[in-house]
Amino acid sequence: MKRILPYLLAISLLMNGFFAIRLMDGSNNAVKVNSVQVTQADANPSIQVIAKRPYIKKGEVGVLALKCAPDSNCKIICSYRVGGRDFTTTRNIVAGRDGSVLCTWKVDKNTDAGTYQIEILCGQNRLVTNYVVQ
Repeated sequence: MKRILPYLLAISLLMNGFFAIRLMDGSNNAVKVNSVQVTQADANPSIQVIAKRPYIKKGEVGVLALKCAPDSNCKIICSYRVGGRDFTTTRNIVAGRDGSVLCTWKVDKNTDAGTYQIEILCGQNRLVTNYVVQ
């Protein structure tokens, strides 16, 4: 049961994100809170945050759902701090045929409280967003 809960949470966040985008008629301003879009190719956003869990308690699962170019290689670089020492972790994920990317992680109980950065690289595009450990 403990293994199923993170996936159910991710699915529920994804469904809410997809419905929010459809209701906004193409405007994704409400979804991209605390995100900075940097693209080198064109002005159209190539990486979109569909859903994320911005506030995570120690021991809980973080969720980040993205939309990017189909079948693109994405690198997700996440920073965190344990015992006053800074760490980063990198995860390489290939986007699905529809361009969807789902990344989940568990926040360790020893992680220091604070705001941390997540950097997403997909091809020539870069997106920076944050999450908060409480």
